Amino acid sequence: MKLNKFFLLFILLIFVTNCAFLLKPAENDKEKLLSVHLKFWENIRIDGIIEANYKSFVFRKNITIKKNSSAFRVDIYDSGIFGMQPTPFISAYYDSVLTIRTPDQQINQLNRENKEEFDLSVLFKLSDLFTIKDEIIKHQKLNYEDAIITFSDDMKISEISNNTNPNKIVFHYLQNLASITFYKDEKEIINIQIDKITHPSEEINRLN
Repeated sequence: MKLNKFFLLFILLIFVTNCAFLLKPAENDKEKLLSVHLKFWENIRIDGIIEANYKSFVFRKNITIKKNSSAFRVDIYDSGIFGMQPTPFISAYYDSVLTIRTPDQQINQLNRENKEEFDLSVLFKLSDLFTIKDEIIKHQKLNYEDAIITFSDDMKISEISNNTNPNKIVFHYLQNLASITFYKDEKEIINIQIDKITHPSEEINRLN
């Protein structure tokens, strides 16, 4: 009887020890996935189609989004004849201030203090998140300043929401990032279907 108890205890010890060793590679894999995904956002160009429907503002046009470590720029285009020589319809530039140029060439500026819609500053701090990787891997959700960042099982950002209002950005993936959807007051207002993603070098990625 004592031998049987010893044998069972020995088997249980081996099982528990193996489980502990099995958990480590899974966590290491998630750490690598998180590192790769955060670097994915450091310097990026996205080309696609934007569909917007907000109040009386409705359109479907081409869009280019460029982001580097300090700023990003969005250009929405009116296509010329047969898609030739596209001209900017709306341009937006963001570093610490969001500057928007509208079709009538009016320039609007929105700084962090008077923002009402989406706080975009978190997009420039994604590389800092790796310092708190253990918390992200454990919870797959992070309260970070004014934002709540949610991660998928493969450590990709799936949603960025606001702590102070119901606005959010949802990221949809197939093998790669496929679309980005913006919600205001729980209603979809913007959807960006992504055609192409490239990662130009910092030196040639001029946003101004």
